[in-house]
Amino acid sequence: MITGSKELIRDMNTQLVLGTIMNEGPISRASIAAKSGLTKATISAIVQILLDKHLVLEIGSDDTKKGRKPILLELNKNCGYIISVDLSTDYITVLTANLMGENCALKRYENDATQNTIMDRLVEIIAGVIAQIPECVYGVVGIALSIHGVIHDNRIVFIPYSPYQDIDFAKNLEEYFHIPVILENEANLFVLGEWAYSFKTKNMLGISVHSGIGLGIIMNDHLITGQDGYAGEFGHTIIEIDGRPCPCGNLGCLEQYASERSLLKELSAVKGEKICAEKFADLYRQNDSDAINTMNLFVKYICIGINNLLHTFNPDIIVINSSFTMYFPEICDDITQHLQNALKCYCHLVPSHLQDTAILLGGVYLCRQRFLEL
Repeated sequence: MITGSKELIRDMNTQLVLGTIMNEGPISRASIAAKSGLTKATISAIVQILLDKHLVLEIGSDDTKKGRKPILLELNKNCGYIISVDLSTDYITVLTANLMGENCALKRYENDATQNTIMDRLVEIIAGVIAQIPECVYGVVGIALSIHGVIHDNRIVFIPYSPYQDIDFAKNLEEYFHIPVILENEANLFVLGEWAYSFKTKNMLGISVHSGIGLGIIMNDHLITGQDGYAGEFGHTIIEIDGRPCPCGNLGCLEQYASERSLLKELSAVKGEKICAEKFADLYRQNDSDAINTMNLFVKYICIGINNLLHTFNPDIIVINSSFTMYFPEICDDITQHLQNALKCYCHLVPSHLQDTAILLGGVYLCRQRFLEL
């Protein structure tokens, strides 16, 4: 039983009402009372506070056949905007959206910034984006920054393949813009974006294959990050004893065999030229034997990893985001067919619907929840 002060209970009730309006709206006061179990008087008082704060709007009457028509309520989704940034080794991608991930604008910039220049570059990009956001009651309510590495307490713990290890992005950006900043692991944001905007299920895994391999974990509708942020470092699970060296300090990590970086690096060495994801896709469509071998290696090694995940988490669904599955979504069926265990029939593996946009939408979701205190 939860006990506490009147203020605590009032805050809990406000969160319950606001969450119901956001998730169920448009909805009437009477329907909120029926769903929440709160009295109509409590609902009316809370709704009035939310109206006064411009967080909720009255949008007209419900179409009922008899009696007084109830007024419908919905979240004022345009009362604030969110900026979500994905900072990868090659690009800085920025999404602006309202509280519900709508009215989006997307921009991508090449990232050649060093440790000494990255903060100035981010400030320049974010300031330019803020200048184009529509006027609204609360302005920009949050900035999310996706980092391809381990995050704990809003700071970078470990970020391989990047020179930004010792930069306190959140502190620096908050001091400049006076806007709350959330730093989060890219794979965590990816699974949140897919969970919140695409696949609404209680237990989901999101595999993100880029320069490394990350895993986002949703269990019982909650993101699992671990005590120090290391939960989901799927790419650093060892699949080859005394195998290839990894920046994490181990030998034989999965991402040294199955990441886009490692596989395209191997293919480039065979071809004697730099092979990007787009070039690989062209070669694969042409039935190039080296490209086919590269895809076979991806399927082989990612199968090993997924086999381990199935036995560890037994999720409802696994969503995978990579260039390989983006260009050739049917590869997910090949991966499933190559699984050799009793859980094979329980593996619901699908390619990402949102791809890298899921990372950005995951940032929007986190900022919205913090702003609304949900």
